[in-house]
Amino acid sequence: MFDRKILDIYAFIVGAFFVVSGVGKVIDTTSFSQLITQYGFGVFKLLSPPIVLIEILIGLFLLFSINPKRYSLISLILLVVFTISFAYAYFKNGVTNCGCFGTLKYSSLPPVFSFIRNFILIFLSFIVWIKYPKEKIDTEDWKKYFIISAMCLSIFISGYTFKVPIFKKSSNINERYLNKHIKDTDLSKYVKSSKDSTYLVFCFSYNCPHCLNSIENLKQYEKSKIVDRIIAIATGEEIHQQLFNENFEIDFGIRNLPGDSLFSIVNVVPTAFFIKNDTIKSIIPSALPSHVIFRKFYLHSNTLKK
Repeated sequence: MFDRKILDIYAFIVGAFFVVSGVGKVIDTTSFSQLITQYGFGVFKLLSPPIVLIEILIGLFLLFSINPKRYSLISLILLVVFTISFAYAYFKNGVTNCGCFGTLKYSSLPPVFSFIRNFILIFLSFIVWIKYPKEKIDTEDWKKYFIISAMCLSIFISGYTFKVPIFKKSSNINERYLNKHIKDTDLSKYVKSSKDSTYLVFCFSYNCPHCLNSIENLKQYEKSKIVDRIIAIATGEEIHQQLFNENFEIDFGIRNLPGDSLFSIVNVVPTAFFIKNDTIKSIIPSALPSHVIFRKFYLHSNTLKK
């Protein structure tokens, strides 16, 4: 049933997924580190560069059929870990975008499709690991040189795109904001509230893919009048701001801040604050859920998703 050609195709499919996934993340390793924090594993965010590099390396080995039996086992383990991590982030922290392909546009899938895709890839990796014949085949020199060159380039890009905010007041956003009067928080510098109104303060970066994926949901919040007013606070280079303005039509104002100022307010982007009666009632340090989910789980309860 599983001859050599079929197994090579399976290995190629899994390898292609890992390469595309790794390339999408290596372009902006900082955003991937923020995603790890949104998942609820902030302690591991400094591992984002090596994780991305391992993805690319495993993918290249499988694409070129270099010891598929060994590297399909490694891909199987990684896929299981990634799937369990996303399940935890989805069911516990409300993260709906797995971020599997990083900054690549139009690559996000609804959670159910992300799980189905991962299960298929787990199955393919398992079959290759179990069925691929044990044999030692010398690797052509051009494959070795290509992989070495690709990895050197990936290491350079991951180092260039990985930035960790230097200044943070506290890593516990719960202690800093939840159920506190806005005047007693850092938000008071940028947000003026009225006791008889509700607000959603959305902090984001112009070059963060998970932030951009949240904009359409944010626009629905505006249209459905879930809150009285939306306040956006953003950071990013001018070129990214121009691209944002060209691609998104929004009806709410945006206040631009330097990166250090924004990250003195929040630990990760995107982060949203729901304010009612001048008090911060809910915090969402991840991609915004739909307005329906927000109304059901956040609007009428004191909630922190972290």
